[in-house]
Amino acid sequence: MKKLIGKTAILLSLTLSISCLYGCGSESAEPEVAETEVTETVDEDDPNDGLGDLIEEDDPDKEPVMNEMALKGPSYTGLTNIYLVNNEDGTYMYEDMTEDGLTVISNMSFAETVGDGQKPEDYVTDFIDILEDGEATVTEVKADETLSAALTYPTYRVYWETGSNEDSRQSVGVIVLTDFFVYYYSYGCPLDFYEENADFYESELDSLELIDLSTFAELSDEAGDEYEDIYFNKIEELEGEGLIDQYTIAYIDEDDVPELIASDSTGSFDHENAYIFTVSNNEAVLLASVIAGVDGGNLDYAEGKNLIHVSGAAAGMRDTFSEIKDGKLDEVFSAEATSMDEDAKYSVNGKDVDEEEYYKHINDFIEPYGPMTRVAYDGLYEVSYKYENGYGSFEQGASQPY
Repeated sequence: MKKLIGKTAILLSLTLSISCLYGCGSESAEPEVAETEVTETVDEDDPNDGLGDLIEEDDPDKEPVMNEMALKGPSYTGLTNIYLVNNEDGTYMYEDMTEDGLTVISNMSFAETVGDGQKPEDYVTDFIDILEDGEATVTEVKADETLSAALTYPTYRVYWETGSNEDSRQSVGVIVLTDFFVYYYSYGCPLDFYEENADFYESELDSLELIDLSTFAELSDEAGDEYEDIYFNKIEELEGEGLIDQYTIAYIDEDDVPELIASDSTGSFDHENAYIFTVSNNEAVLLASVIAGVDGGNLDYAEGKNLIHVSGAAAGMRDTFSEIKDGKLDEVFSAEATSMDEDAKYSVNGKDVDEEEYYKHINDFIEPYGPMTRVAYDGLYEVSYKYENGYGSFEQGASQPY
């Protein structure tokens, strides 16, 4: 696929790609993935292409506001991009058609311009009217209380028809009104096929999320496009397999390539749920992963100091510390206790030691690195190694979200 222009578009190329297709007139069998080429279609004279009434005019005395959010819908495969515009303020217009050529999925954002005293329902109607060049008949607008609560902004579900006779189409969409921007997501298909697909469209809209683009912007600006695309593809793969649902980046070693940190917020013990990836040879390479919380399993990193710590063992405990070297982990220190009772045997870097030496060696090694960051299902925790009275342990401190 041709690379999209702008970080918002790159994000949307990930979130709007398709993993399963049950759209209008489609069979239940999974379709083949179609390789499509996406092009930018900005009209230089009117980049909003007929939607100017919905978008604030430039004011040289007004501080510009950048859009930093997007609606994230379900993932699909087999889409063909039919329309794409990305504006300097981060707003966008994005439309895809399903492989059968019937369902059109739209995802767009615009500057919010609800007039003083204007009812939101009237604004939503006007929005669709302008979007469809005055050719739409809005049949219903209703407040979506469930999505309003989930997205924390007033959200409305809107139904409309366009065209006539054999060209008639019916659509259902969601419009989210935030403080500065409007977000719009919809499904539409020929009228004759709408009824059999209406329940599917409604359920897909129920799963919409309003996501923060700041992580992706940082990835785009600091890591470079090649790493961004590689990580986005890996995120899409892991999300599709149900292995992760949250992620961030961190510069663990001293090069310009950030590492991808990912985990599963459910805390599932059915699979590895904490991961660290880097980029090597134009691929996302898994450096380390654990089932966090099982058999003492933990995954920590020291940002900017090139150190990754993995712990865990079926009996006893093993702590391994490694550096990133040539796209893989290079072990620099290890400590192992074969059990945690009075008969325990201890070793450091493969050499037998007593219990006190065991903990002291770990402390002496880790002390120069300071606090590390733990990859956990419920956040990223600061952890510090504490060695007192011949005994040591990693103590968990403050946390922050992904």
